Amino acid sequence: MAKKTDDKKPKLKLVSDNKIKTDGKKIGYNPDDKITAKAEKFLQDVASGKTLLQSYKDNYEVKNTTSDKVISINASRLFHNTKMSLRYKAIIRENEENTARQAFRREQYVLKRLSEEAEQADNASSRIRALELLGKTVSMFSDKVEMETKQADRTPEEIEQDLKSKLQKLLGD
Repeated sequence: MAKKTDDKKPKLKLVSDNKIKTDGKKIGYNPDDKITAKAEKFLQDVASGKTLLQSYKDNYEVKNTTSDKVISINASRLFHNTKMSLRYKAIIRENEENTARQAFRREQYVLKRLSEEAEQADNASSRIRALELLGKTVSMFSDKVEMETKQADRTPEEIEQDLKSKLQKLLGD
């Protein structure tokens, strides 16, 4: 067996997916790359709640003789492709942003209408109810319960003793 000498350095190789080609472009995923219209529709369907299998069947030409297992494998491979995964995450993020925007607009509309009702309603009960609802949006009428916590400085033995005394009181021993 050959002896290792301390003056030799180990041969290490840097491994990365961010390699640069000689023309200056990265090898691997490029966010500027586009996916096909079929692939986009496939991802939109998955994001809307369809299964991978059903989305694949709906968007790609699948023969009737093709088994669900093969379709499922192909759909999974497609979905887990780097570009597809990143695009799917972007679709989910866009959907969440749209939902948040819609909720904000709806909230603004309701508050505007309640304000108008509070100022212009024909009867007093409608004005009072509108004001009450507006007050609830800023937690004006919520019940606040404040609890005193003194347990932060207790040792486990003190907690055990406290529990034993409470059990004795409860059981009447």
